[in-house]
Amino acid sequence: MSFKKTITFSAKVSDYTDGTVSARVQAENNILGQLVTFILAQNLDIAIQEKVSIGDAMWSGNPFYCSTSGATSDVDNNSLAGDFYFLGRGTSKKCLGLSVDNHNLFIGLSDTPTHDLTFPGSLGNYARVPCAQTRYINATYLNNRESYRATVPLAVFPTNTDELSMSVKYWKSESCLVIKANAYNIVMSKEPYTALITGTGGYKGIHFSLDDDFLVSLASYSFTADNANYASNVALGYAMSNNPFCVKVSSRSVWGNPNQENYSSTSILCHTYGQSRGSIANNTTYPDSNSNGLAAAGNIPTVTAFGFPRIANNELYIKKMYVPMTYPAVTSPVKIGYTPGKLNAENIYNLNDKYYLCLTNGVIGIFVEVADQGD
Repeated sequence: MSFKKTITFSAKVSDYTDGTVSARVQAENNILGQLVTFILAQNLDIAIQEKVSIGDAMWSGNPFYCSTSGATSDVDNNSLAGDFYFLGRGTSKKCLGLSVDNHNLFIGLSDTPTHDLTFPGSLGNYARVPCAQTRYINATYLNNRESYRATVPLAVFPTNTDELSMSVKYWKSESCLVIKANAYNIVMSKEPYTALITGTGGYKGIHFSLDDDFLVSLASYSFTADNANYASNVALGYAMSNNPFCVKVSSRSVWGNPNQENYSSTSILCHTYGQSRGSIANNTTYPDSNSNGLAAAGNIPTVTAFGFPRIANNELYIKKMYVPMTYPAVTSPVKIGYTPGKLNAENIYNLNDKYYLCLTNGVIGIFVEVADQGD
């Protein structure tokens, strides 16, 4: 049986000539287009909701500013970006944003630019969500953004070779696609339409719905709501947040721990995974890969919020999770499980005649059901 396959996308710099952007950026952009084509061919019922091409008005101006000054306070370069793609179920729903900027191929949670620009922003043209999610932003924001897996670089292209390439491992089922590149996993599914972004070497992931926008509106979160601390979208400058999976008490602030008090609410239609240290108040558990995941007391299944039962040393227990903040609750294709031994990323586990890909190392793992792809 063969569950994992690999596909490689490549392009040559010498096949292009410098124009609005350099030949190298055009070659990188070609690989990005190949990746998008591959994703769209996987029967996920998602489509390009918006594309901002090199030289377009949005590409040159608000919100991306690729050809002049960039988004001055956040972006470290101004002319190395290619096309921007936004894949999803609707222009006003949450999407996967893809781009190549500063030789990094990014994918992450985003709004479409058109939808984002319908929100007022107190900071004018800077720090819009699509820009903050898809461009190569300055080091502080970049590190924090990637730490929380809101955006990850699937490839980093060399700047001194003619032939460029990126290889993607992938697993599939009838309704789900898992791709892995540059140590990061992207899970996309249909019915329910969700996405998960995570890294095998890190502790964090972000899980969100592609079927609905954030449940933030002037009606649901306003000064007249039950909790008077919630302001309206206008007062919050919602679209200006560098951290789009949290609603902030201010219009814009740096990335950080979503449990800090300066967040008015944690995720709306997404969920972050991290070490819980046994506390329900914090995020869910990713085990430490050292010492078989047993290095910290908080990683022991009996003291986590999941309430795992006791099982034998040779057993694996997997339980369902839900698409975050859905009502009525919608079961997610992403599941969580544990074993008293050690789980290994990229291993396939057979449980009750179903096959599950494990995305993480350690005692507790994130699982997605996959199918045999044949030879």
